[in-house]
Amino acid sequence: MRRAEWDDEQRSYSAIFLVGVGLLLAGALWSIWDDNISRRPWKKYQAQFFQLQIDRARHAVLDEERRLAADPEYQRVLRDLSAAAKKLASGETARELERLRKALEQQKVRTSELDLDLRIVKSRIEEAWYEYDHAILTGRPAEKARAHLEELEKERDGLAAALQESEKKEAEIQAQISTVEAEAGRLEKQKEAMEAELRRLRQRLAGLTLSVGPFQFPKVPRIEQVVLGEFDRGNFDTPLNRVDRCHSCHAAIDKPGFEDQPNPLKTHPHLDLLSHHPVDKFGCTPCHGGQGAAVNSARQAHGEERFWDQPLRRGEMVQASCIQCHRDTRGLAHADVVARGQTLFEELGCHGCHLTEGYENLEKVGPSLRRIAAKADPSWLVRWVESPPRYRPRTRMPDFLFNREQAIAVAAYLLDSSRPESEQWLSRHPEPEGVDPGDPELVAEGRQLVETLGCRGCHGLDAGESPASLGANKDIAPNLSAVAEKTTPRWIYHWLRSPRDYSPVARMPNLRLTDREAKAIASYLATRGAPKAEPAAVARLADPAAIETGKSLVRKYGCFGCHDIPGMENESRVGVELSAFGSKTLEELFFGNHTDIPYTWEDWTYHKLRDPRTYATERIEQQMPNFHLEDPDIRALRVFLKSRADEKIPEKYMADANERGRRILAGRRLVHRYNCTGCHVIEGRGGDIRAFYAEQPTMAPPILNGEGAKVQSDWLFGFLKEPVPLRPWLQVRMPTFGFSDREATILVEYFAALDHVETPFVHIVSAEVPPENIEAGRLLASKEYFDCFSCHQRGGQKPEGPPEGWAPDLALARQRLQPDWILRWLRDPQAVQPGTKMPSFFPGGPEDVLGGDEDLQIRALRDYIMSLGEPRALLARGPSQGEGNRGGAPGAAAAAN
Repeated sequence: MRRAEWDDEQRSYSAIFLVGVGLLLAGALWSIWDDNISRRPWKKYQAQFFQLQIDRARHAVLDEERRLAADPEYQRVLRDLSAAAKKLASGETARELERLRKALEQQKVRTSELDLDLRIVKSRIEEAWYEYDHAILTGRPAEKARAHLEELEKERDGLAAALQESEKKEAEIQAQISTVEAEAGRLEKQKEAMEAELRRLRQRLAGLTLSVGPFQFPKVPRIEQVVLGEFDRGNFDTPLNRVDRCHSCHAAIDKPGFEDQPNPLKTHPHLDLLSHHPVDKFGCTPCHGGQGAAVNSARQAHGEERFWDQPLRRGEMVQASCIQCHRDTRGLAHADVVARGQTLFEELGCHGCHLTEGYENLEKVGPSLRRIAAKADPSWLVRWVESPPRYRPRTRMPDFLFNREQAIAVAAYLLDSSRPESEQWLSRHPEPEGVDPGDPELVAEGRQLVETLGCRGCHGLDAGESPASLGANKDIAPNLSAVAEKTTPRWIYHWLRSPRDYSPVARMPNLRLTDREAKAIASYLATRGAPKAEPAAVARLADPAAIETGKSLVRKYGCFGCHDIPGMENESRVGVELSAFGSKTLEELFFGNHTDIPYTWEDWTYHKLRDPRTYATERIEQQMPNFHLEDPDIRALRVFLKSRADEKIPEKYMADANERGRRILAGRRLVHRYNCTGCHVIEGRGGDIRAFYAEQPTMAPPILNGEGAKVQSDWLFGFLKEPVPLRPWLQVRMPTFGFSDREATILVEYFAALDHVETPFVHIVSAEVPPENIEAGRLLASKEYFDCFSCHQRGGQKPEGPPEGWAPDLALARQRLQPDWILRWLRDPQAVQPGTKMPSFFPGGPEDVLGGDEDLQIRALRDYIMSLGEPRALLARGPSQGEGNRGGAPGAAAAAN
């Protein structure tokens, strides 16, 4: 063998093997570390939270122990219990107790023996019965068997008596023991009651730990996840489950008491929401977005990786998720921003230019321009088109930034296209006689009418006044401070007499004015501003070239999206579709030449709404008008637009995807369209006009919270179609809106749906009403007791005293009110309508009517009230003696509002 080969065989590789083993070990340890610790931050958070829970539970136990230690009553019980225990453990009491316990044990043995003997005898009796019956059946002599049976039965009776006596003695001994131990037992129960909270806290602490022999350890962290079945959709619209593991890190999210901790160990800031959206059912991502299945890092879990479609929504942007499951967010808790955005989107007419799923069929928000030539002063129209905010700073009409030439062209086309219908209308509506802005008396009368009839629920009368606002700086209805600059007294008069005669789609209702009232109001409004003639501009309005240019501009900028314009009936929307705008990627958004705007969807949208043409370049034109929105409204609209996403929530997760939800949504839209909340409080919102009645709230229009449960649906339908005075003392006048049958039905269904009324129609059978109820109710309503008619009108009979103290006509209750609602109202008016002036008479009903049974009294009052409006009077005898309408206690039956 060569020496070189021999040297290789003698060489040691142990160092290399040692290094290799070390590297393998290090790699294995690193793999374990990386897989179980460094890429599992949820374990750390859960461990921290578990320890936090344990520490707080221990502190709670210690605090309770300290409280008990400092409680003198608890310490007294302990001392008394100790003394009682010592007394039972020594001296004569202890000896007596020991004697009784031994006697009890002996008596228990005796009772047990007697019970066993009795059982044996009973079994022998069964055997004897068999022998006796068998002897009879076989014809053998049965006397001996019978005698044996009787002997056993005597023995059984004796044992039963002895057993009963033994049990009685046992009970007596036990009673004696209980008497001796009574004081200690009472103190022990008192101690246990005082330690109930301490035991609960200790049990809670025990539940937070794992016990291994004498040792206790925190629970082992584990993945917490929720699976939302078929929540997502695949590329081919196939249903996919969504896995949500957010509360693996956010372990305290649904647990109260950790509001002071940093995320992710913090309680949800709106814990009340989780009672309706439990984490174990809905998870977190449906509201907050993010990558719910990811647990390797917070960045991944929050979806803040490039190209992830649904990054975490923060702050007010979380509300964008609300409208995906709730088709209407108005009135929804913690959804005020998106609700504001939804209302702005609808009322500003965004759907007129932009096709948006769910908003395709909404009415146009602007007035009809089919007869604008009969209404508008031509000079004013030019100025209006050129700059709407210059004339009315709070107008909903956007600013298209037209120059004077473009404004003249648009005005020329509008006047020309509307001239045929305008001339027809003018031919039917001549100059009214008696409208005189120069008559001070007539003008003062008109101003008084405008201020009292209810006009101020919608319209401001002075510059800057806004009784009914939309968002931060928009009026729902036009401000009338300069209306005479815009139109003529002739048009105002005929508009007041019949708005729908001028425009069948007008939102303005008919106040059923007399000729004198209409002339007075027209005279007053004709003093608000003055025409400002511009002869040079007016001279160009008849230019065919200007008319043709105006037609092109109207078509280009989509004026027909908000207005009904002759010749533009078949035009399509001019803006991009917004049905999935919230899902647009940054690559789909055009930032123009801006380098100063952060590259995010939120920033692009904000600046687009603040200055719609900011992204225009020399080559690419922008034509969206400027609504001059305030910052809160821009943010609200941005949240709403974020909700317009590709994501389609399955029907089973929708909160209001049912008939009730559909009815509420349709009704709310109609309520907003006609600004019913300008006068009435509905769903706890609105009643803007009530600000003018702060000193006399009873003279304001009624509050309509709970209207669906209050009134009968057929009555409400008829009232909406043809309003009749219910409160003759009110100067505010419920107008006639000219609702179609469909619109009236929508409103009736809306109020019924709000109050969960499933059977809104009432059928009253008078024959089923006990006559004694009618008589008892009449007695209770009389002056002798509740004196209801001192406040309530009864047909043509009105109460005495000032009108502001009157209450509604009870003769209308049979046709108007729900019988069950009357019962609730009488039982507790404040619970039905907080703040009502109606007093509560129950509890406290008279003892001498219907035996003092208040439930019967309430039903009797209800039955009597419902009888007042019956075509054939149930009470032919007339009012009872002493029943009158003099001043006295406040009325007791139907609603004061």
